[in-house]
Amino acid sequence: MGATRGSLARPRRLPLLSVLLLPLLGGTQAAIVFIKQPSSQDALQGRRALLRCEVEAPGLVHVYWLLDGAPVQDTERRFTQGSSLSFAAVDRLQDSGTFQCVARDDVTGEEARSANASFNIKWIEAGPVVLKHPASEAEIQPQTQVTLRCHIDGHPRPTYQWFRDGTPLSDGQSNNTVSSKERNLTLRPAGPEHSGLYSCCAHNAFGQACSSQNFTLSIADESFARVVLAPQDVIVARNEEAMFHCQFSAQPSPSLQWLFEDETPITNRSRPPHLRRATVFANGSLLLTQVRPRNAGVYRCIGQGQRGPPVILEATLHLAEIEDMPLFEPRVFTAGSEERVTCLPPKGLPEPSVWWEHAGVRLPTHGRVYQKGHELVLASIAESDAGVYTCHAANLAGQRRQDVNITVASEHLCSEGQGEVEGNAGLGVMDKGFPGAHLRPSFWALQAWKSVHYWESE
Repeated sequence: MGATRGSLARPRRLPLLSVLLLPLLGGTQAAIVFIKQPSSQDALQGRRALLRCEVEAPGLVHVYWLLDGAPVQDTERRFTQGSSLSFAAVDRLQDSGTFQCVARDDVTGEEARSANASFNIKWIEAGPVVLKHPASEAEIQPQTQVTLRCHIDGHPRPTYQWFRDGTPLSDGQSNNTVSSKERNLTLRPAGPEHSGLYSCCAHNAFGQACSSQNFTLSIADESFARVVLAPQDVIVARNEEAMFHCQFSAQPSPSLQWLFEDETPITNRSRPPHLRRATVFANGSLLLTQVRPRNAGVYRCIGQGQRGPPVILEATLHLAEIEDMPLFEPRVFTAGSEERVTCLPPKGLPEPSVWWEHAGVRLPTHGRVYQKGHELVLASIAESDAGVYTCHAANLAGQRRQDVNITVASEHLCSEGQGEVEGNAGLGVMDKGFPGAHLRPSFWALQAWKSVHYWESE
């Protein structure tokens, strides 16, 4: 039935949905919404990756990225692609951290941030095999512990395989202990049988890598003869004595024997005729007295341990010698010039030393008249420099010497008949060398524009 005329109508109630829509109908804008948000993911070192981000908003928004709260700048390796962040090559150092996608309405100032996202980057990197214990190779001794470390690293933690001379080693094999956590190979104790080239390889979800540098372990067998002191070549003068030193070590003590060139053994009880003056000492040294030419040659010192091959060392005995020096021709120099005379050292063993003397005094290495190497140098030669100069050469075999006569010539007026210039008597070149030197015509020299008759001493 309808309402009684004159009665008041009840107020109409609006549906609940209409109440909720009233703010929208009044013109209020919707918020920024992420349609796709970035998510954490696995990535491989150096490979491509993409963090997706898509935004829906009533107006224009500016989208950018943060890494650990700092804005991400575009580079060739990492850059924005639309609203997403693209990686041409993931880098485990530069891309570790938390990424966020940020959308901002620059008109209203409204901003929205996505959920955090990060990479689980898988990688592996090669490295060398190094000695961890003891501290240095010099400290490695038989029956001591040796620990090697494989410097291959990665994520997730790699599984390691050790090799000796290319053969795989297993944990517990031949006193080997392998620790994948520490990346170590321990030898307890290390012996000669452990000697060899050690390498390692490792693999994980990223891939495989092998050691970039390997380690050579060398542990000598104590029963093998080892060199302590090796003989050296010797040069001695005739009738002098020569000494060779030679020593080996081993457990038990090794034997030692000397041989001459012709494989003749040298002992204190039996000596060959040409080595009757040889003595072998208890420490292995060999002494030869009153050396003769027939004693020169190769001597061999042989050490033999309880095990292993013999160790043969050689040294040569040379007899010192020196040859004669070549003769000097007399020299005539012009006053005021710079002149040099070279002394060729004679052949000899050892190589002879050379020096110059004048009037019994050794020449200095600098000055106006001096020695430079094997040369006699006369700078701005004067008449007083004339005389006899001696070149000496000496070594263990003795000494050799040769004299050179140096004459210094200059212009002087001569008595008639002693010299002439273009037929004019009384002008010539006079010798200022040794008193009483006899002059003879030698050659014609051009002085200024005139032809001058020149003499040198005989």
